[in-house]
Amino acid sequence: MNVSMDGLRWQLLRSYNSLTHKLNSKIEKDWGEKEITIDPDYIQKEMDLMRSCIVTLAFMYDKREGGFKELEDPKFESFNEDEEEFEEEV
Repeated sequence: MNVSMDGLRWQLLRSYNSLTHKLNSKIEKDWGEKEITIDPDYIQKEMDLMRSCIVTLAFMYDKREGGFKELEDPKFESFNEDEEEFEEEV
């Protein structure tokens, strides 16, 4: 079976570009030093979408000759994890 990964690739690209734009727009120069101050909620969506795409890629496999295996025991960090824990408790 052939599977198109175009949707996954486009989602990663859109999320990365959106995140990059948001981070670039928040760069502030203070005495020659660059700093980013940002509300985590402002970039949460992009971080979640990219994580979802990466998780999908990590568990994909191809059994055909020359294919690839899924990653063994991957660890996926969460962005703004304290916020997620708070939401789960409520």
